[in-house]
Amino acid sequence: MLVFLLILLVLSLAGFTYYAAYQHYIKLPFSVPGITSDNTTKTSQGPKYTTPPTITGVQVSAKAIKEVGILWNTTDQPSSSQVEWGTTSSYGNKTEITDDPTSGKVLGAVTHGVKITGLTGNTTYHYRVVSKNKDGFESKSDDYTFTTPAE
Repeated sequence: MLVFLLILLVLSLAGFTYYAAYQHYIKLPFSVPGITSDNTTKTSQGPKYTTPPTITGVQVSAKAIKEVGILWNTTDQPSSSQVEWGTTSSYGNKTEITDDPTSGKVLGAVTHGVKITGLTGNTTYHYRVVSKNKDGFESKSDDYTFTTPAE
């Protein structure tokens, strides 16, 4: 029975690997009949989006004196992750963009998390999250605030 389950697992993984390589989700270091590769990872062509992603579930996940984690639980389309933040609603600071599907190297994310560092204790900060889908449509959340603990 154990041998049967191992064989089933290997075949399932092989099938997934073939599909993922065929769809250009992954690159293979060797050739497989029927799959051409330019040796780069590509995003799926997938559906063409005509609207920006919808952002929901924005929240502060963890607060420390000098850093905070920001989560947004879902976007309805795979998209990038970035947070704009500052001591006013003009923000002035941005985190690096991660999971960017417009780069052609990743698919994007539907669950997002970004850490902001370099904060000052006992200070109120404004922030909003930004997500962009593979077709370049961008959404920005409403303005939110958090206050860091006193030092």
